[in-house]
Amino acid sequence: MLRRIQLSTALTLAIASWLGTAAATPEYPGVIDATVGMSCGAPASRCLICHTTARGGQGTAEQPFVRHLRTLGLTHGHDASALRNAINLLDENWDSDGDTEPDKKELRECGNPSGDDLGAGPEYGCDGAQLVTAAAARRSSSSALGVLALGLAGVLVHFARRR
Repeated sequence: MLRRIQLSTALTLAIASWLGTAAATPEYPGVIDATVGMSCGAPASRCLICHTTARGGQGTAEQPFVRHLRTLGLTHGHDASALRNAINLLDENWDSDGDTEPDKKELRECGNPSGDDLGAGPEYGCDGAQLVTAAAARRSSSSALGVLALGLAGVLVHFARRR
């Protein structure tokens, strides 16, 4: 009976490791586009609407536009609903960067409500290169764990049959 429990545990671990985790989070440039009814694509330079670098990342969302969105309820990243709500609450005439163009108008024209207009960048989204590398590392780690768990299950089955 103990061997069956061990075998069941090993098989469960193997299956769970192959399933992996859901790591999908909507990219904010796409959320912005959908909220204002535009399709601007997702070059990494669009991250500069909110972030101080095209790489994005924690602690870099300090541009004028995102600072104003914080007053409208956007409290942290990875919350597409809060971003949509904050943009919807944004006054049609609000101008974060003081260039006389309202933020919503700039967003609808694929512009930058935080400053100078953005040039094209890599088509991977905010910090896309790191995201691709991290996803590959997760898959590699998950596969290795799965192989290890299946190997353990095989050893347990082998010894269980011998007895």
